[in-house]
Amino acid sequence: MNKLLFIVLLLLSYSSFAVEYGLDRLSTPEVMEKLEGKTLAVLTHAAAKNKKGEHLIDILHRSFALKKIFAPEHGLRTASDDWVEDGTDEATGLPVISLYKRSSKGPTAKDLEGIDAIVIDLQDVGVRYYTYFSTIAEVMKAAGLLNKEIILLDRPNLLGGLIVEGKVLDPNLAGGFTAYHTVPTRHGMTLGELALMINAEKKMNVKLTIIPASDWKRENLIFNMDRPWIAPSPALIALDQVGLYAMWGTLENFNLAVGRGQTNEEAFRIIGAPWITVKESELLANDLNALGFAGVVFKPHTWTVTRATYAGKIANGVRVSWDGQEVRTDEFTYKVASTLVRLFKDRLNIKDMSPSSYGSSTMVNAIKTLTPWSQYGQVIDKELEAFKVRRTPYLLY
Repeated sequence: MNKLLFIVLLLLSYSSFAVEYGLDRLSTPEVMEKLEGKTLAVLTHAAAKNKKGEHLIDILHRSFALKKIFAPEHGLRTASDDWVEDGTDEATGLPVISLYKRSSKGPTAKDLEGIDAIVIDLQDVGVRYYTYFSTIAEVMKAAGLLNKEIILLDRPNLLGGLIVEGKVLDPNLAGGFTAYHTVPTRHGMTLGELALMINAEKKMNVKLTIIPASDWKRENLIFNMDRPWIAPSPALIALDQVGLYAMWGTLENFNLAVGRGQTNEEAFRIIGAPWITVKESELLANDLNALGFAGVVFKPHTWTVTRATYAGKIANGVRVSWDGQEVRTDEFTYKVASTLVRLFKDRLNIKDMSPSSYGSSTMVNAIKTLTPWSQYGQVIDKELEAFKVRRTPYLLY
């Protein structure tokens, strides 16, 4: 992206698009009519607030027959990184059923007894390995078997709707929680559009109603948040972390710390490990800067890890600064991962690279063998063109 185009897009990001989410349209007659007289459950989390700051649960509980709450990964309050157990919502007294338990990730027939429709509002981040679409798909699968209706309140894709990047997931890897359907890593679709796609392609036969967002355009690469940002998961407390997560979130497959911690202010802004030396962190920063991604700068960084395996240990690595310019995310992931393999092959847990995270075993092997991006990227580009055609019938905007 040239500098002039970047400046134009940046200016557009601060202009007013007056976008309304599906949630903002809940009080309109046409939406209220779809909810009246039905016994409802809701699948949602802390980010489900409208422009006025009202939460979806409060609105439904006040105006309709809401009987049950389903919660995705991270829980109803978006505060957990572990398995989440069932509970009770303090404000309404309604039962909260976790759809992120070790034993199950979808509702049972008993969970859906007496429910006519499930209302869904989740804040997605536009990449395949984020689990909220998988949860929606599991709810849809259960709803289809039991003849329950799904009413999904749609939201814009924070990464835009035109750019599609990354390996399309191999069919033999589909079905996992971080790799549910055969879409690219950065699919450029909203949750509503993905729901339409999987309903048709998996023949779920769900009665599915999408309440679309209004006045969002697919070309809005940098979406203007006209409301406070509410973290959809504990490590994405700031909007720029969504972009960074898309750029190298798959690196969590490695035995590296990625800045997750007690506050998560540095999540996905830093990466390293205690087994990397200060001298090696300087070399890593130099080699990553040499990749030449516009708007991205790496600097050596040392910090004390506060979470997971390396908690309490001093790690060396790099800190990234990113000015918001568009970066081809699949190329970035591929080249950064290849650089790590080249520099730290003997200490990096290369064997644990997940094919489902990268899209295929072929891509993992290409990174392991340091195949140039110019060679492997051609394979991805052909698949992406076919995917763009395939997704066309399901696009709402």
